[in-house]
Amino acid sequence: MEAINLFVQPKPQLSRAIERATGSGGLPCKRATLDPGDFLFREGDNARTTFYIQRGLVRLYSGTPDGHTKTVFFHKAGTLIGFQEFQQTENRKPTILNACATTKVELLEISGEAFGEFLRADGNVCYAMAQYLFEMMAMQTREAVNASIYPVLQRFAALLLTLTSEFGTAHAPAIVPFSNEEIAGMLGVHVNSVTNSVASLRKAECVERQHGALVITDFKKLKNVAEYLIVSKK
Repeated sequence: MEAINLFVQPKPQLSRAIERATGSGGLPCKRATLDPGDFLFREGDNARTTFYIQRGLVRLYSGTPDGHTKTVFFHKAGTLIGFQEFQQTENRKPTILNACATTKVELLEISGEAFGEFLRADGNVCYAMAQYLFEMMAMQTREAVNASIYPVLQRFAALLLTLTSEFGTAHAPAIVPFSNEEIAGMLGVHVNSVTNSVASLRKAECVERQHGALVITDFKKLKNVAEYLIVSKK
């Protein structure tokens, strides 16, 4: 299966334009800092601000009926979050997701109205924004399809590869800095499913538990697990 893409990627043209406009004062903004665990907004908030992430990682997630969570996206430096102001006035509704800092975060707060005016003023920037939003939509669509087709073990293996790539640790031994509970939230499954997947990958001799952390010990074997699962399903 293809990699699980939970990490929103910045559009360089859009990021440069925002940095330039906010730096010159052409796009009014406020600077803010979040500590891990702080919220940008919560489900039900009447959010009318667009946030531009300059440093750190923000997790966008939803709650599930059984009390667990499902990660929708991770937003990293150079990405935007918060587009409630884009809705027609008569259709505006509170946010249905939570946005929480995973690491220390530095960001810019831009009023939704000011950001809309900024986009309307430059066709190229507006087009880059449209590409950015479409790519997020495509990522979420692929994840929904993957969740309905592939078993947890296969998606778990793909997620481990994505995480190590994003954090620049794609060489063994590579530490995955998330607990089973956090990974379960990324996949939208029960933590027992992740625990069972860890046990299966340990038997395949590609991961280990060391000092409370999950360590990838063999990337080739980890990739082979996913390939074997695809063949075995045919």
